[in-house]
Amino acid sequence: LQPVGKRQLLERLISAGMPLRKYLGARVSRGITTGLNEAFVIDGKTRARLIAEDAKSSDIIKPFVRGNDVKRWKAQPEDLWLIFTRRPFPIGQYPAIKKYLFTFKAQLVPKPENWDDKRDGKWEGRKAGSYEWFEIQDNIAYWQEFEQPKIISTKVSIEPTFSLDNEAHYLGNTAYFIPAGDNRFYLLALLNSSVSAYYARSRFVGKQNGYYEVQPEGLEAFPIPSAATQQKAVIGGAANSVLATSNPQFEQLINGLVFELFFPDELHAANIRLFDACEAAGLGKLAALQGEALRKAAQDLAATLFANNHPIYAMLFDLQALEVARIIEGKA
Repeated sequence: LQPVGKRQLLERLISAGMPLRKYLGARVSRGITTGLNEAFVIDGKTRARLIAEDAKSSDIIKPFVRGNDVKRWKAQPEDLWLIFTRRPFPIGQYPAIKKYLFTFKAQLVPKPENWDDKRDGKWEGRKAGSYEWFEIQDNIAYWQEFEQPKIISTKVSIEPTFSLDNEAHYLGNTAYFIPAGDNRFYLLALLNSSVSAYYARSRFVGKQNGYYEVQPEGLEAFPIPSAATQQKAVIGGAANSVLATSNPQFEQLINGLVFELFFPDELHAANIRLFDACEAAGLGKLAALQGEALRKAAQDLAATLFANNHPIYAMLFDLQALEVARIIEGKA
């Protein structure tokens, strides 16, 4: 139902890069379905009590992030923890955990295969499955990947909502994740760009009020354009600056840089060469900074790059007149 021009633009995007799955050599993975979060997801106070009762409890209580906690660029986790009793789980070795979960046993027992709701009444526990009452419902064969650096996303969103997790959070089943990879800031910037937003609106299933549901297969097909090492460093420096300062002007710059990767001919014909200007300004160096040094360097550079007499400011202004930018950003 889309106009021909928009369909052709999407086809150009898709053909301009390598699918994310192939680029990373990994699938998009879903968070954990426990079957009863009320039992397995606990707050910090409960975690402290369980560890006080039995120190071994700390081995299986993992930091936890829900889909709603995943925000654009940065997750905002609350003080939540997951009792990660993946099958087969030796519950007898964890008495405090067993005692705690036992209080939910009636809700945790898996439904017998021969149960008939019409004959026997509505089942109060979890769905049928090959797990014990004290085990989480999912098998989660890839559970160790939760403990590696990863990029995480919400399942339902109104805009690209990706953030970097370096703190080994386990995820709820309303979130997805991919390995962060070596160029994690570059990848994070691509996924949060306006090009990504255009792709998402075109490929994912729409929901009410402008929201859409991320499908793993569609996300795996997101095109990652070819980029030189220095180009990745420049975009990575801009992404690192967003994380350090939350300055929306760096996001605008990221959008422009991503446009130049996908549509170099159009931008160069308009004398828009953001990578050259950013490299000359030293933006790529910020990709390796952290903490206060990063925050100060990003703030100082922003004061220069986004001043109305700087070439980058002028290029970003001129970019808004290009048809590809106007279509992708919904202005045409």
